Amino acid sequence: MNWIHKFIKLTKEDKKLFFEALFFLWFSKILLLLLPFKTCIKFLKPAEKMNTQPTPEFLRNVRNAVSRANKTAIWKNICLVKSFAARFMLQRRGIVSWLANRLGKRKKAEGTYLVDFQR
Repeated sequence: MNWIHKFIKLTKEDKKLFFEALFFLWFSKILLLLLPFKTCIKFLKPAEKMNTQPTPEFLRNVRNAVSRANKTAIWKNICLVKSFAARFMLQRRGIVSWLANRLGKRKKAEGTYLVDFQR
């Protein structure tokens, strides 16, 4: 019941961002489950074609919307799904963003492997 009151108190713009984030979280999850990662990356526009500069407040609103929508997901979304959803939301508005799409392995001293982003 508490989450209903929180949702009602949101502004109209925050509610629209919430539903957009919810849609893109589901879309991203299904996309990543059904298609190879190389194919999923092709759905994202190159950063050179986008030129809008967002305000820091709008970026925080997108982050909060993705976080709120993620709480309603049936399954546990990893950061890749959330980053795809946020990227799609920014892409719709022509806002430049980058997605680190290369994962790498590095060996620890004990012989185990860690997976991390290559930079």
